[in-house]
Amino acid sequence: MQEFGERLTPITYADIPEVFINALLDTEDKRFFQHSGVDPVTLLNASYQLIVNKGSISTGGSTITMQLVKNISGSNELKFLRKFKEILLAIKLERELTKEQILELYLNIIPFGKHAFGIQAAASVYYGKDVSELNLPQIAMLAGIPKAPEKGNPINGPERAKTRRNLVLHRMLEQNSITSEQYQASIKAPITASVHGRTIELSAPYASEMVRKQLLTDYGRKIYSAGFTVHTSLDGKMQSAAQRSLQANLDKYDRRHGYRGPERKRIDGTDEYLAAPEYGFPSNWIKTLANTPIVGNQHPAIVTAVTDETLVVLTTSGDETILEWEQLKWARPYQTADTRGPVPAFAHEIAGIGDLIRISLDQEDRWRLGQIPDIQGALVALDPETGAIKALSGGYDFSQQQFNHAVQAKRQPGSVFKPFFYAGALENGLTAASIFNDAPVVLPGGQLEEVYRPSNSGDKFRGNIRLREALYRSINLVSLRVILDYGPENAVDYVSRFGFDTSQFPHNVQLAFGGGTISLSPLEVAVAYASFANGGFKVNSHLISRIETLKGEIIHEEIPASVCIQCDNPDSSAKPARRVIEARVAFIMHSILKDVIKKGTGRRAYRELKRDDLGGKTGTTNDADIWFSGFNRTLVATTWMGFDSNDPVGSREYGSTVPLDTWIDFMKVALPETEDIPLPQPEGVVQVRINPETGLRARASDSRTIFELFRAEFVPPEAAVLANQHENDQATKIIF
Repeated sequence: MQEFGERLTPITYADIPEVFINALLDTEDKRFFQHSGVDPVTLLNASYQLIVNKGSISTGGSTITMQLVKNISGSNELKFLRKFKEILLAIKLERELTKEQILELYLNIIPFGKHAFGIQAAASVYYGKDVSELNLPQIAMLAGIPKAPEKGNPINGPERAKTRRNLVLHRMLEQNSITSEQYQASIKAPITASVHGRTIELSAPYASEMVRKQLLTDYGRKIYSAGFTVHTSLDGKMQSAAQRSLQANLDKYDRRHGYRGPERKRIDGTDEYLAAPEYGFPSNWIKTLANTPIVGNQHPAIVTAVTDETLVVLTTSGDETILEWEQLKWARPYQTADTRGPVPAFAHEIAGIGDLIRISLDQEDRWRLGQIPDIQGALVALDPETGAIKALSGGYDFSQQQFNHAVQAKRQPGSVFKPFFYAGALENGLTAASIFNDAPVVLPGGQLEEVYRPSNSGDKFRGNIRLREALYRSINLVSLRVILDYGPENAVDYVSRFGFDTSQFPHNVQLAFGGGTISLSPLEVAVAYASFANGGFKVNSHLISRIETLKGEIIHEEIPASVCIQCDNPDSSAKPARRVIEARVAFIMHSILKDVIKKGTGRRAYRELKRDDLGGKTGTTNDADIWFSGFNRTLVATTWMGFDSNDPVGSREYGSTVPLDTWIDFMKVALPETEDIPLPQPEGVVQVRINPETGLRARASDSRTIFELFRAEFVPPEAAVLANQHENDQATKIIF
């Protein structure tokens, strides 16, 4: 996924090519196998410098063993005391280790620049090869780098590196390690080095940065040189699908809200090009394209010609391509989140020659006009039985913005919050068949005696409605009445069991709408929804599964509290997850949230995915935050979209638009082909035929009945008069 800090790839002495050993010793320490850590000739030279330079040594003159001591100590000070210590430690080291062991250790830890330590890492960084695959000029190049790892490597100082390489080759010729023919051919060889990063098999920059920060917190700055290998819980297929679906749907949102115009207009060089196009494209155009990064799916391009219905653009490849009208006509000017200007009549209304614009590939691999979205989003998916994060994307593009919206963005959850206090209300005695009045509500205001009139989306009122239907249709006024019935204090206390920090939660009816001072991250919402997916247990999210040292020693292995059948096995290391929802209530809530998908605000997911094992909930708050959180028994995923500025996303945007679209596209890839086994029905849950108008147990004479789930002790009577019947008949309820 990613690599941070210094690269060190261990190698044994037996695997180091003999030609490299010769290159090193011929240049640095040709009497290495004869001396005992200190070369008398070198020592005499150092003593002479000491006298001439009055206490300072202008050149190192150290043996390989002494250089090893210096590299371990980290001291580069050219003073007599440091040199004297090196001599003593080198002699001691020679007594403890063989010559081969000293060389192996030396060639594994010396710096080669570009964050590479050791010969194997250097071969990988500069040539993308194993050291055994290098030719003679490449080996000589590497052998010369340790003299000046940063300034003398072939990337930072190519001429200096080449001079040093040729010196190494000359010393090898002098020692008869190579022939004259090899020498002549090698000194003529060009520099072939370039920086080779480790192959990124899975791009997951937001998750990688989360790992880096966690390791930095737990282990400090040694993580950059300790050689840790970190294994994460991410699933490659899911991660790719998460990033792809998030980017694609943010692009779709952005296009349907209008075009904001070229990124830059008439960049420098435009007048020059218009005056004499026969001289080719201005150098500033080429430079601008080279220096403008690709963001998400949006590539930079410069308009070179305009007709009535086409734009001709110069791309980063240096080629021109034509954007036809079909790829341009979407560009109605953006005005507000809810309004756009008229459809453009001509291409020149969209962009002009010399304008820097964005282009992207459509599904048919044709270039079309694009733009970088202003809106941001996040998607996080995890295993509801262990909390293992399977996919995480924290924004449109990490290179554009490193802020991780999946974990750092605290936003109002809106209706996606409702299931948490509905579960508490059910545990408190309500049932899925409890009847509430979906009618206007007037609440007293503040000191100025103003009034508060909350409303439903669309300002529709349905009269008497069952709690189940009110939740899957996301009826705000019923949610408000549930909070009033349950009590805000009780609701706040109950939802804290899902892991939320409720210290800033409002203790009033704002709870009903997931508004006020409630702020949650997408990861927090996903973890909480895992409790509805797994039957009522609290799991904790984790991204790091295992951390190993270079030797393969495991220094950390995550053993999460999980929902599992092995937790009671004394031979198992599994830890049981804590139950936070009463088992029967969890089962009933699970079924209600499945109705959201089958016949509620998320029903488009049912139409497209055609599965019976899905549940979830939409959420929208004050036009600023839109959510969807959904699950089956093996996967829960939460999507969020909104502006960093908290600007409105538009009155026609809901949790059922771009968040649900993103969730569906992700789930098409992430879900297994076969549906999950249904959640087992706990003891004490009964299915009863009821009258849908009254919520009471149906009588034989009832012509229209449905089945509902109840905890056995809360099955309604067959015939009863509702105590608040007179209130339900009112058109408007005044609450004081």
